[in-house]
Parts: sequence; C-alpha cells; structure tokens
Amino acid sequence: MQFFTSQMRMIFSFAFFALAVVAVLWGVLPDFRVFLQSLFLGMITSTINGAVLFAKTWRVGLAASNPAMRPRGTGMLQRFLLASLAIYWAISLPQHFVLSGVLAGLFLIQLLSIIAFLIRSF
Repeated sequence: MQFFTSQMRMIFSFAFFALAVVAVLWGVLPDFRVFLQSLFLGMITSTINGAVLFAKTWRVGLAASNPAMRPRGTGMLQRFLLASLAIYWAISLPQHFVLSGVLAGLFLIQLLSIIAFLIRSF
C-alpha cells in the first residue's frame, strides 16, 4: 500500500500543477476563457473522482489485511454522477462552458496515471 500511496500523491501533485497552469492561462488568455473554464471544470471533476477512487481502493486494501473489515464498493455511482453533473452543466450553460473542454478535462487523472506509471517504470 505504500507504493500505491506514493503513486497517488505524485498523480495528485501533477493534477494540482495542471490546475494551476490552467488557472494562470485563464487569466492570461482572455480570448480562450470559455474553453479554459470548461477544461478547469472537467479537471476538478476528474481530480475529485480520482480522490474518491483512491479512498475506496485504500479501504479495499485495508480490508484485505484485516478480515474483520468489510469493503463497501468502488464508488462507481458517485464518480459517474459527478461526471454526469459536469457534462450537464456544460450542456445547460453554453455561455459559460464548452462540452469539448469538459470532456478533455475529465480524462486528466487517467492521463496523469499513465504518465506517472511511465515515469516509475524508467
């Protein structure tokens, strides 16, 4: 579990750095604000989904070492509803969000997980 925790710390630090870069770009590039705030919404949703998945996976790991503890799922419904809410906001508020930006931001944690795995492999 120690390797898993350090891996997730590295992924979340990359995610927060990417969020900071998008926030700075939002301030610097006023012509792209709608896309960048859509990307920011998707990235925040992806980060929260990653945190939920990390917490649920951590509990399953603890349940594997302690037979008295019972795991309670992976949080699939919570993560699905959160992503659906972000997409709903993008569709219902087209003056503030673009669907392509939200969808690109939703894949942040998956992309960062692959990058972190490649970094650890070398």
